[in-house]
Amino acid sequence: MWRLGPGSVRGCLAFYRDCFEAEVEPLGTGIANLFVFGGQVTLHDRAATGFNDDLRREMHFGQVMMPDEWTRVRDRIADLGYSPLRAITPDDAPNGRGKLLILDPSGNLVEINSTAFGS
Repeated sequence: MWRLGPGSVRGCLAFYRDCFEAEVEPLGTGIANLFVFGGQVTLHDRAATGFNDDLRREMHFGQVMMPDEWTRVRDRIADLGYSPLRAITPDDAPNGRGKLLILDPSGNLVEINSTAFGS
């Protein structure tokens, strides 16, 4: 279960819609399904999920994409004014696999990786 921080429902949903082109399906006050990267993530506006912030960051979701798509997502995130925790381009990664780590506005970790060039 992913948490929405207090008062951040709109900001968090906009983050996924704008950065990752997610389709947002509101289910009620403070709960929504996000359809992103061919899967579904459900966000709940519940302050007490039973998970501390460290554990929630370990329970992240991610996506693997082609290097050109990874670059487009990285650039879109930057253009929207978000700062990734880490962004290693496929060109700079020893294994040729780009890695992008970013926190959504509620502190949930998202990891976007690229395939290696030529994969």
